[in-house]
Amino acid sequence: MAYEASLKAKWDTQNAFNAVRREAKEAGKEEAGFQFVKNLLFNTDFDDEKIAELASVSLGFVQKVKAELTAK
Repeated sequence: MAYEASLKAKWDTQNAFNAVRREAKEAGKEEAGFQFVKNLLFNTDFDDEKIAELASVSLGFVQKVKAELTAK
């Protein structure tokens, strides 16, 4: 019974670490996507739909980036 409890604790800890790693990876992707969209907005005359297509992000994400940049 102690062995099973030990395994469960190990698996719980491992799952927690994996979740944190996934979240960090997703945050990194979002930051990279933000920078790419920002560069496209500043350096091209593409419309929002074309930028979303090129950056492989949603139209809403492009509009969010645009709104953040105009608010600054």
